[in-house]
Order: sequence, then structure tokens, then C-alpha cells
Amino acid sequence: MILKKDDKVTIECDGRTVTGEVLFASPNGLSLMLQFEALLHGHAGRMPVTMRNATEGFSIIDGTEVVVRKAS
Repeated sequence: MILKKDDKVTIECDGRTVTGEVLFASPNGLSLMLQFEALLHGHAGRMPVTMRNATEGFSIIDGTEVVVRKAS
């Protein structure tokens, strides 16, 4: 699954799950800018992420691990 701009997502980080959306996405879906209304591991409302696979990735700022899934 490749996430695209405007996709609604759930983001799991540090034992929390929040809803958000993809603000920007590279064509291959490996680089994302996530937007959400929360503070996740020091990321206030936005987090640039590099994806390792379809659901697991990490913040390019500090390596924070995240799980990103398309919201149903």
C-alpha cells in the first residue's frame, strides 16, 4: 500500500494512536509528511517520516519509530 497526499491515517507512536493525514508524499510513498492534532514524541502536529515498509517508519528528525496505517 502506498500512501498519498490527503490520505487519512492512524499513527502509532510511543504507545499512543492518533488520527491524522498525509500532508505531502513522495511518488513512491517512502517519504511522508504527516499532520495530526497531538504531540508525539516532541513532534507538535507534524512529523516527516521515512517508511521502511508498508506500515513501519521513523521520523527523519530524531528516529522516532512510528506505525502508519490508512484509516478505514
